[in-house]
Amino acid sequence: MPNKKFLNFSVKLLLKERGDYLFSFFIFSFIIFMVTSVLFVSESIKRDLFVALSNEGQIVLKNTKGGRFYPLNDNHIDAILQISGVEDVVGKVDGYYNFAQDRRLFKIAVDDELDEKSMVVSSDIYKVLKEFKYEKELNFFMPNKEMTLKIKDVIDSNILSNNTIFVNQDVARKILQMSEDEYSYLDVIVSNEDEVENISLKIPRIFPDFVVLPNYEIVSDYDNLFYYKGGIFMILYIVSLLCFFILLKNQISAIYGTKRKEIAILRSIGFAIKDIVALKFIQNSIVVVGAYFFAIFFAYMYVFVLSAPLLKNIFLGESEGEIVFTPIMDIKMLVLVFIFTVIPYLASILIPSWKLAVEDVDEVMK
Repeated sequence: MPNKKFLNFSVKLLLKERGDYLFSFFIFSFIIFMVTSVLFVSESIKRDLFVALSNEGQIVLKNTKGGRFYPLNDNHIDAILQISGVEDVVGKVDGYYNFAQDRRLFKIAVDDELDEKSMVVSSDIYKVLKEFKYEKELNFFMPNKEMTLKIKDVIDSNILSNNTIFVNQDVARKILQMSEDEYSYLDVIVSNEDEVENISLKIPRIFPDFVVLPNYEIVSDYDNLFYYKGGIFMILYIVSLLCFFILLKNQISAIYGTKRKEIAILRSIGFAIKDIVALKFIQNSIVVVGAYFFAIFFAYMYVFVLSAPLLKNIFLGESEGEIVFTPIMDIKMLVLVFIFTVIPYLASILIPSWKLAVEDVDEVMK
């Protein structure tokens, strides 16, 4: 095991040749930054989507006529409850309110913890409201009536809360002009998970106009979405890999070029082969491991503090400018990134260094 003096010598030699190592440091950092930024964005969105899905029933039902969605009512609930295997049916209320001043639709969602005079808005909506001087309350206009709600709180705009106003259920019905027994969609809760597919096939026989969305189909749609987006990001991965292989080629060329005599000199003054390999391992481990954590830190800041400008548009579109990503780190993926980048990089240095170290010193010095 290298002693303290050997470690000090390795670090001093590294600092002396820092110009040679800075290029490798920044290129490697760029590669890791690109890959981990994509992972952070993807995992954050997937986490929020699946959290939202976990709050729904195993089957989601919507009523369509002529391609448009229409409210459901208690009669629909009673009929579905008669299907064998259905444990419960819960009516949900949501929809969109037309904010005419900005020609924009605000999503209305239910939060029963709120009273009938207050609401909670996402930060992107609050930004719009402030432009029209609605900083403390908002007037909702419906046919022949209007309603004023106070802004109780402003929350971050993540993938779930973006463009959303949260209100009491009774208030939501008034804004969406729905009666007390009408619902936007139904959540069907099934006692036996294995019966979900069978029940999903039975419901259209009773209500042919219903859109039936089992949770496994929604999960599949989410996965397909990320596979599609992953295809776009494959270009970024290819660019990163090209940069990585250019970096490896540069390091190998350096070993066989300028570093060849350095290794020969070290051999001539008494360094053993294992000492030279250890020296190169220490120097390059400092560079590559430092670059790895440097890149992860800045990728984390870029995604979860700065909200990944430009990068998030590929996933969410240009209109989703106010979204804040929920911080999440997949340690297993980061370990895999480490294994498939750091280890090949070190191998590209250590193997040529070992080959040069076993060469005849006199031949190299000629």
